[in-house]
Amino acid sequence: MNRRCRDNNISGIIVRILLLLVPFIKREHDRGKQRDSRYEYVSLDLGETRVHTHAYLPENLYRKLKLIHHDLNFFSMAQIVRFFIVVFFKLVDEYEEDISKELERMYKEWEKEGRDSRLTLRQYIRQLMIIIQHLIPGKRIITVYDHRFMPFWRLRL
Repeated sequence: MNRRCRDNNISGIIVRILLLLVPFIKREHDRGKQRDSRYEYVSLDLGETRVHTHAYLPENLYRKLKLIHHDLNFFSMAQIVRFFIVVFFKLVDEYEEDISKELERMYKEWEKEGRDSRLTLRQYIRQLMIIIQHLIPGKRIITVYDHRFMPFWRLRL
Protein backbone atom coordinates (compact mmCIF):
# COMPACT_ATOMS: atom_id res chain seq x y z
CA MET A 1 0.00 0.00 0.00
CA ASN A 2 1.51 3.33 -0.97
CA ARG A 3 1.74 6.30 1.41
CA ARG A 4 -0.94 8.34 -0.42
CA CYS A 5 -3.56 5.63 0.20
CA ARG A 6 -2.71 5.43 3.90
CA ASP A 7 -2.85 9.22 4.30
CA ASN A 8 -6.40 9.40 2.95
CA ASN A 9 -7.89 7.11 5.58
CA ILE A 10 -9.32 8.50 8.82
CA SER A 11 -6.02 8.01 10.69
CA GLY A 12 -4.11 9.94 8.01
CA ILE A 13 -6.65 12.77 8.05
CA ILE A 14 -6.45 13.04 11.84
CA VAL A 15 -2.64 13.13 11.68
CA ARG A 16 -2.66 15.82 8.95
CA ILE A 17 -5.05 17.98 11.01
CA LEU A 18 -2.92 17.60 14.16
CA LEU A 19 0.30 18.34 12.25
CA LEU A 20 -1.32 21.51 10.90
CA LEU A 21 -2.15 22.50 14.50
CA VAL A 22 1.31 21.81 16.04
CA PRO A 23 1.89 25.49 17.01
CA PHE A 24 -1.65 25.55 18.46
CA ILE A 25 -0.87 22.35 20.39
CA LYS A 26 2.33 23.88 21.80
CA ARG A 27 0.43 27.01 22.83
CA GLU A 28 -2.30 24.93 24.53
CA HIS A 29 0.42 23.03 26.39
CA ASP A 30 2.00 26.30 27.59
CA ARG A 31 -1.19 28.21 28.40
CA GLY A 32 -3.98 25.61 28.66
CA LYS A 33 -6.05 25.07 31.78
CA GLN A 34 -5.99 21.99 33.98
CA ARG A 35 -8.67 19.44 33.02
CA ASP A 36 -8.68 17.66 36.42
CA SER A 37 -8.90 14.30 34.62
CA ARG A 38 -12.64 14.69 34.12
CA TYR A 39 -14.34 12.48 31.58
CA GLU A 40 -16.09 14.44 28.84
CA TYR A 41 -18.79 12.70 26.87
CA VAL A 42 -18.25 12.35 23.15
CA SER A 43 -21.96 13.09 22.76
CA LEU A 44 -24.79 13.44 25.25
CA ASP A 45 -27.10 11.60 22.84
CA LEU A 46 -26.84 7.96 23.99
CA GLY A 47 -28.58 6.75 20.84
CA GLU A 48 -25.97 8.29 18.56
CA THR A 49 -23.87 5.78 16.67
CA ARG A 50 -20.23 5.83 17.69
CA VAL A 51 -17.39 4.52 15.57
CA HIS A 52 -14.03 3.60 17.02
CA THR A 53 -10.90 4.47 15.09
CA HIS A 54 -7.17 4.31 15.61
CA ALA A 55 -4.85 7.17 14.68
CA TYR A 56 -1.24 6.23 14.02
CA LEU A 57 0.67 9.30 15.12
CA PRO A 58 4.29 10.17 14.32
CA GLU A 59 6.46 9.75 17.42
CA ASN A 60 7.19 13.45 17.99
CA LEU A 61 3.47 14.35 17.71
CA TYR A 62 2.58 11.52 20.08
CA ARG A 63 5.14 12.81 22.59
CA LYS A 64 3.65 16.33 22.45
CA LEU A 65 0.18 14.98 23.13
CA LYS A 66 1.49 12.68 25.87
CA LEU A 67 3.06 15.65 27.66
CA ILE A 68 -0.22 17.57 27.41
CA HIS A 69 -2.00 14.49 28.80
CA HIS A 70 0.34 14.53 31.77
CA ASP A 71 0.78 18.28 32.35
CA LEU A 72 -2.83 19.39 31.79
CA ASN A 73 -4.30 16.26 33.37
CA PHE A 74 -6.58 15.20 30.51
CA PHE A 75 -8.68 12.08 31.11
CA SER A 76 -7.38 10.32 27.99
CA MET A 77 -5.31 10.75 24.85
CA ALA A 78 -8.50 10.33 22.78
CA GLN A 79 -9.99 13.32 24.60
CA ILE A 80 -6.98 15.44 23.61
CA VAL A 81 -7.25 14.41 19.96
CA ARG A 82 -11.02 15.15 19.96
CA PHE A 83 -10.33 18.55 21.55
CA PHE A 84 -7.93 19.56 18.76
CA ILE A 85 -10.18 18.16 16.02
CA VAL A 86 -13.07 20.26 17.41
CA VAL A 87 -10.78 23.33 17.49
CA PHE A 88 -9.86 22.69 13.85
CA PHE A 89 -13.49 22.42 12.74
CA LYS A 90 -14.42 25.60 14.63
CA LEU A 91 -11.60 27.38 12.80
CA VAL A 92 -12.83 25.95 9.48
CA ASP A 93 -16.36 27.20 10.25
CA GLU A 94 -15.04 30.65 11.10
CA TYR A 95 -12.44 31.16 8.34
CA GLU A 96 -13.60 28.72 5.63
CA GLU A 97 -11.20 28.90 2.65
CA ASP A 98 -8.94 31.38 4.45
CA ILE A 99 -8.05 28.95 7.24
CA SER A 100 -4.47 28.39 6.02
CA LYS A 101 -3.81 32.13 5.85
CA GLU A 102 -5.39 32.69 9.25
CA LEU A 103 -3.40 29.88 10.89
CA GLU A 104 -0.22 31.24 9.33
CA ARG A 105 -1.06 34.75 10.62
CA MET A 106 -1.79 33.43 14.13
CA TYR A 107 1.41 31.36 14.22
CA LYS A 108 3.55 34.32 13.12
CA GLU A 109 1.92 36.51 15.78
CA TRP A 110 2.57 33.87 18.47
CA GLU A 111 6.17 33.52 17.29
CA LYS A 112 6.68 37.28 17.64
CA GLU A 113 5.07 37.22 21.10
CA GLY A 114 7.44 34.42 22.09
CA ARG A 115 10.50 36.32 20.86
CA ASP A 116 9.38 39.52 22.60
CA SER A 117 8.76 37.79 25.94
CA ARG A 118 11.76 35.44 25.94
CA LEU A 119 13.52 35.25 29.29
CA THR A 120 17.17 36.17 29.73
CA LEU A 121 19.64 33.61 31.10
CA ARG A 122 19.60 35.45 34.43
CA GLN A 123 15.78 35.17 34.59
CA TYR A 124 15.93 31.44 33.75
CA ILE A 125 18.45 30.79 36.52
CA ARG A 126 16.35 32.78 39.00
CA GLN A 127 13.28 30.69 38.08
CA LEU A 128 15.26 27.48 38.47
CA MET A 129 16.45 28.53 41.92
CA ILE A 130 12.85 29.24 42.98
CA ILE A 131 11.73 25.83 41.66
CA ILE A 132 14.56 24.04 43.46
CA GLN A 133 13.65 25.70 46.78
CA HIS A 134 10.07 24.40 46.53
CA LEU A 135 10.77 20.80 45.52
CA ILE A 136 9.51 18.16 47.93
CA PRO A 137 12.36 16.54 49.87
CA GLY A 138 13.18 13.11 48.43
CA LYS A 139 11.57 13.97 45.05
CA ARG A 140 14.24 16.39 43.91
CA ILE A 141 14.36 15.48 40.21
CA ILE A 142 14.05 17.96 37.35
CA THR A 143 13.56 16.65 33.81
CA VAL A 144 14.67 18.82 30.90
CA TYR A 145 13.10 18.08 27.49
CA ASP A 146 14.56 18.73 24.04
CA HIS A 147 12.77 20.40 21.09
CA ARG A 148 11.11 17.06 20.19
CA PHE A 149 9.66 16.74 23.72
CA MET A 150 11.96 13.84 24.53
CA PRO A 151 13.67 13.71 27.95
CA PHE A 152 17.08 15.28 27.41
CA TRP A 153 18.43 15.49 30.92
CA ARG A 154 17.30 14.41 34.37
CA LEU A 155 18.78 16.44 37.17
CA ARG A 156 18.84 14.75 40.58
CA LEU A 157 19.34 17.38 43.23
